[in-house]
Amino acid sequence: MHVRPRRTALLALAASSVLLTACNGGSDSSSAPAKSAGSGGSKDKGVPSVPASITADQAQQALVALGDLPVGWKLEPDTGLDKSQGGEDEISGPSKPECAPITAVLNTGRLEEDHKANAQVVFTKKGDQTTVAQDVSGYSRAQAEKAMAGLRTAVEKCAVFSAKESGKKATVKVKKATRQPAYGDESIAYAVTVVSGDMQMDFDFGTVRSHGAITTVLNNYSDHGDRGKEAFDKALAKAAQKLTAAASKTA
Repeated sequence: MHVRPRRTALLALAASSVLLTACNGGSDSSSAPAKSAGSGGSKDKGVPSVPASITADQAQQALVALGDLPVGWKLEPDTGLDKSQGGEDEISGPSKPECAPITAVLNTGRLEEDHKANAQVVFTKKGDQTTVAQDVSGYSRAQAEKAMAGLRTAVEKCAVFSAKESGKKATVKVKKATRQPAYGDESIAYAVTVVSGDMQMDFDFGTVRSHGAITTVLNNYSDHGDRGKEAFDKALAKAAQKLTAAASKTA
């Protein structure tokens, strides 16, 4: 299932109800210790190859758990962020090409479609219209570095751009967070607001890269109830820790 973003009515200030719609590993091989090179001339067959990206199992291991969040949150089973296959709230056609990473992360939770492994998890605040969710995606290191560079450019240069949301004109605003986290090999925190007609969607984002693995944590909130910032900050810190552990087994 994919989770439908929380919206706030700009005039009536009434947030819509949640609509969750249905969405749809590898093992490390062990080998004998390497023999030292000597006069016997025996070939070294004991050096294991290092995988270029995380496996599906490692992506799952890098997901935040319910116990990592403050009390009052619940797991939404069988739910993800990907609405790229024509989902009702898909955002497309950014007016500036360099802003494409922003629409990509809004639509799927990830920066690149050509991933080697992927896992997602969604939590909601009981009684409030707030969602904290996470994506973990595995790439080659070069691909991940390029994706992060593109995201960083978008956050820096796409303060305001136009796009289409469900076929209607939308304005997207991006703001780099004043306080930047220092997680993994690199990380960036930013806020995104999407205004379409008289509706508005607000997000906090944090994206972290470790080796070739990237995780993005988002906080989608409305003007009703808890914004979810405490849960978002805790989830981002834990996600970075778990991602770094999983990616340490890769090149």
